[in-house]
Amino acid sequence: MIAVSQEYSMNNLEFSVIRDGAAKDALINEFYASADASFRDEVSPEEFAERFSADRFVVARRGSELAGWITVHAPIERGDERAADPGLQVMPPSDQRDPEILAQLLRLAAVEAGPEGIIWHSRTTALNQQVVEMTGAVVLRDLFRTWQAPRERWQAAAATDGAIIHAVHIPLPEDLLAKVVDFLTRAGISNCSGETCTTTWDADAVAQSFADREAGELLTQMLEHQGLVVAEAYAFVWSTEMMITITEHQAPFSGLVAMIAALLQRFPAAHPEIGIATVELQEDERARLEPVLAALGFEDKGPRTLFHLRSRDEASRSG
Repeated sequence: MIAVSQEYSMNNLEFSVIRDGAAKDALINEFYASADASFRDEVSPEEFAERFSADRFVVARRGSELAGWITVHAPIERGDERAADPGLQVMPPSDQRDPEILAQLLRLAAVEAGPEGIIWHSRTTALNQQVVEMTGAVVLRDLFRTWQAPRERWQAAAATDGAIIHAVHIPLPEDLLAKVVDFLTRAGISNCSGETCTTTWDADAVAQSFADREAGELLTQMLEHQGLVVAEAYAFVWSTEMMITITEHQAPFSGLVAMIAALLQRFPAAHPEIGIATVELQEDERARLEPVLAALGFEDKGPRTLFHLRSRDEASRSG
């Protein structure tokens, strides 16, 4: 018989490992009830529950109040880059600010995951470094470099040196649509549907991609230079931040600065509550884009790092 939950105590907190049954149903319903009304309008309780059907949870409560939780994801097939990463992936909530609670949640998740333990990623912050030290987690590798700028440093639109900045709305004009198809194909951007990916784009695929962005309230800017689209940047809200993704192919420095500055200027009207912009750069993007971000007032905040933690018993046996 599979146990539905196990309970642990610490400093007036009760920790539970919830795997299945009525306890899991009740927890998922609690998560759903706390979501924004706009989210619940788009996602049914059944759809929401299905997302967690194979997952387990480690939960902290103080009385009836939910004080923290971690999702322990089921094993998944991984690509070649991640095939060597040990452990089950866990997802700590971004709003967890108590290092003792977070450290204990991670320790219990490592026990629950079994011999290989858990993996998770986090930014370089004082809180996250404290949690890593408390748990004894080890670094597997750095994933991205994080650059940020608070709203007071967002700059006004810059000179473009002859380039054209497009604030994208759907439907795209036919001439711009054709240029975007050409850009995404030249830049080698993956176009994935289900399990199939290609780097070739057509007008229908681009139109659908931008329709999906607008439905998700993403904001997009395009940079056109000498008759070609050479870069795009889109932004979306994640927690309390504006996350920006930049794609460029042979784009001029001044044009990139102008495009991102224009995107920054669009955001306050759409999301006045957001006060910080964040860009996470992969290693092969850094040489080209870090000088652009520095010119826009962004600062390097360090890497997002992938960590690995096994239970103390497993770590002792392997040691």
